[in-house]
Amino acid sequence: MKKLIYSLLILMFLMVFINLTLRAQSQPQSQAIIKGMVFDQNGRPLPDVKIEVYNTRFQTQTNRRGLFTFKDIAPGKYCLIFSHPDYKSKSLEIIVPTQQAKLPAKLPAKLVKISLTAKNPILLTIKEEITVTAKADSIIDVSLPSHRTILPNSVLTELGTANIAQAVEKVPGVTMIGKGGYSMAPAIRGLAGHRLLLLVDGIRITSERRIGASGSLISLSDIDHLEINRGPYSVFYGSGAVGGVINIITRSPAPYSPLKGRFQFGYNTVNNEKAGSFNLSGSSGKYGFLLMTNGKKADDYSSPSGKIEQSHYSDYDLMFKMNRQGTNSLFYLTLFTYRGVDIGKPSPTSKLKPRWYPEERNTLLSFGYTLKNKISLDSLNASFYLLLPSLETKKENLSESLAVEKRNLAKIKGTNFGFKLRANKKLTSTHTLNIGFDYFGRRGVNDSNTEWKFDQEGHLTALTKETSLSEAARDNLGFYIDDKIKVSKSLTLNVGGRFDYIKTSNLSNAPHNLARSDQSLTGYVGSLFQLTPQLSFLVNAGRSFRFPTISELFYTGLTGRGTVFGNPDLKPEDGFNLDFGFRYLHQKFYASIYGFSNSISNMIQKYKGQEEEEYFYRNIAKGRINGLEGEFYWPLAKGWELFVNFHHIKGREKDSDQPLNYIPPSRLTLWTKFSPGKLWIEPRLTLTAAKKDPGPLEMKINGYTLLNLIIGYKINEKATILAIGRNLLNRTYRLSADEKGVDAPGRGLVFKIIYSF
Repeated sequence: MKKLIYSLLILMFLMVFINLTLRAQSQPQSQAIIKGMVFDQNGRPLPDVKIEVYNTRFQTQTNRRGLFTFKDIAPGKYCLIFSHPDYKSKSLEIIVPTQQAKLPAKLPAKLVKISLTAKNPILLTIKEEITVTAKADSIIDVSLPSHRTILPNSVLTELGTANIAQAVEKVPGVTMIGKGGYSMAPAIRGLAGHRLLLLVDGIRITSERRIGASGSLISLSDIDHLEINRGPYSVFYGSGAVGGVINIITRSPAPYSPLKGRFQFGYNTVNNEKAGSFNLSGSSGKYGFLLMTNGKKADDYSSPSGKIEQSHYSDYDLMFKMNRQGTNSLFYLTLFTYRGVDIGKPSPTSKLKPRWYPEERNTLLSFGYTLKNKISLDSLNASFYLLLPSLETKKENLSESLAVEKRNLAKIKGTNFGFKLRANKKLTSTHTLNIGFDYFGRRGVNDSNTEWKFDQEGHLTALTKETSLSEAARDNLGFYIDDKIKVSKSLTLNVGGRFDYIKTSNLSNAPHNLARSDQSLTGYVGSLFQLTPQLSFLVNAGRSFRFPTISELFYTGLTGRGTVFGNPDLKPEDGFNLDFGFRYLHQKFYASIYGFSNSISNMIQKYKGQEEEEYFYRNIAKGRINGLEGEFYWPLAKGWELFVNFHHIKGREKDSDQPLNYIPPSRLTLWTKFSPGKLWIEPRLTLTAAKKDPGPLEMKINGYTLLNLIIGYKINEKATILAIGRNLLNRTYRLSADEKGVDAPGRGLVFKIIYSF
């Protein structure tokens, strides 16, 4: 009996234990959520990062906004491992609190934010250059067979230059043109003077300067990266993209990102330049905000031959940006204002005939909306912008006693605006169709030229006012279509065409409106042969065009060089471009070499009149420019990198065989970078040949050797200091062969302090 009772008690105990165990297991466990965001070293969201929870089954990867989520994680201590092929892996220990179950369901158990550093920033930039679509305009695929160089903000910061033209000047095929000083403009492959298109976030920048837009209105600290695109881009952008496009991509705010800021202060000994910048960014959920402001002021710089008068400048700018990132949409808005004050125009006659820009203003408003995977399209983008530019030019004629004998002041302003529509659709696995419609307009372009004459006592003796532009206007409508065809695994073709209609008018002082209309049909075909996984061969042939600007047609008056006379009978330029080259991208090095031939009919050229400092425009029958350029990058060892680039360009007028203006002398640039730990040292050597065949508005110049040195030290994650030595050999040289050019700056040191929080 006792055995039976004991057996029943044991059975009852087992039944109760099993019941309690099953009930405990059926109770909901305290679960948690881990959410996070991964950034790159520049604070941009980083997609396709693999995240693993060590010693568990959990793993995921970041989406295109850099976000990731783990659900149903039990409270406890974990180690997250972050990995990406192009970035250094990183691990992070976190603790998920047990009390998380008591929190509302919408709150994550743990919010993780982490940044990864690129294994090799240069090769990563090159890789993105070849495989990633340009941010500013999704229609321009970098797999288009042409030469492109990308300069990220980290490189721009280290150059110690004052503006964009100076920053791109050592890129192969790119030089600066102009007399000297702050307002020089870039040229690509010897093509300048409105044959080079300057874009800010895809927006066309128009300048009333005859030399073209310099891009000095955008501070280098505001830029995320610069894209220098060589070759014919008229199919995508219309008039002006004959030689290529410089696309300035400014920094953008990111959603779901913390509040961040950066201060930057700099000083340049050669011209006493003092510069400062500040930016602040943050977000509220899907909305990202960014505020940037910059200012700099410089005196006349010193060259080995002495002080260069009228080389001073000062400017200030403010930019606000806002983005809203949806699952398949993006809204963006930019408001920007710039003011340049007392920008000098140096020349050999500056002492008795000084010229300068008393004031330059630019105000920009732009906004747009992008949709992904909607209305049967892969992407659809619509954008609009309004740009309000104004420029003042001043000149004085002084006596030997420096008394003013004559003073001239020219003012020009107008309203620029435009919109564009871009659509992209992958039709099949081998066809990707891109279409676009854009409109660029100008209204209310007016100028005024005032001249004062004085006697020896300084009394006003004569006052004259003239106007050559009165409510001048331009309308430019363009439509294009482009098809990217994957012929085979190793061959890709790009085929595109564009039609443009343009109308230009000017009331002037004539009894009737001066107006003209033009149209152009352009096209291109390009092929990219992937010969091996690393080696590719490209060929690109296309037509390009440029309509004369409003100033070239109708403006007569004062410029920074002299008095210019417009020509309403100018014909549009018509170009044919041929590019070919090889690119080799290896895991450890990159090499490329490109050849090109540009032929431009009805090339618009400025020439001197019989009177001193008078200039006119005319069409020449045809100009032809041929050349070679290349780039090479090789990490020699850990913390040691080598860079080489070069160009060799020739350009002549076909009928007369006379040299063209702006063709740069041959150049070879070498630099190496040593980065042992937090310190890096980067010597740069530039060898430039003499120019022995100057164009009509140029002079012969000697060759030169230029040595620059960059030394940087990263104090911690927040603070960096830079010391940049420029022209350390103190060479006397010219930045351009302009006949009224001046010597470049002599030896100088640039100091920078950068602090982020």
